Amino acid sequence: MSYGLQSYKTSKATTASKEDLLIMLYEGAIRFLELSISEKEAGRLGEHKLYLRKGLAIVSELQNTLDFRKGGEIAISLFELYGFMLEYLTKANITQDLSYIREVVRQLSTLLDGWRDAIRQVKSGAAATTSAPLPRTISRSL
Repeated sequence: MSYGLQSYKTSKATTASKEDLLIMLYEGAIRFLELSISEKEAGRLGEHKLYLRKGLAIVSELQNTLDFRKGGEIAISLFELYGFMLEYLTKANITQDLSYIREVVRQLSTLLDGWRDAIRQVKSGAAATTSAPLPRTISRSL
């Protein structure tokens, strides 16, 4: 990666809002896990493991940064869901079964769509408070 591109990405991450960072983390996890799947299917096990570890690290970071005081029941549900994802990614690493990674990508994609909608509602003033509840698509998946 060129120095300019790396500089841009670093700048983007350090100046982003909390909401934008959350979206970037979800997008990064999904991207790395999808790369992990494609590398495994191509027979490149080293790259597969590298991308799997990166995706796992992001999900772990999402779990570790939950604020239970502000998030209440939603934070508890997300903590449990992230735990499920970490367990599945660990199983994928041990068994080399890509269905575990695919399930985590499905769950992350559902959460990403829900967070995008919630953030859009808050930014457009459609939400009654500054912290919107999880959209129904997320609530149903928990």
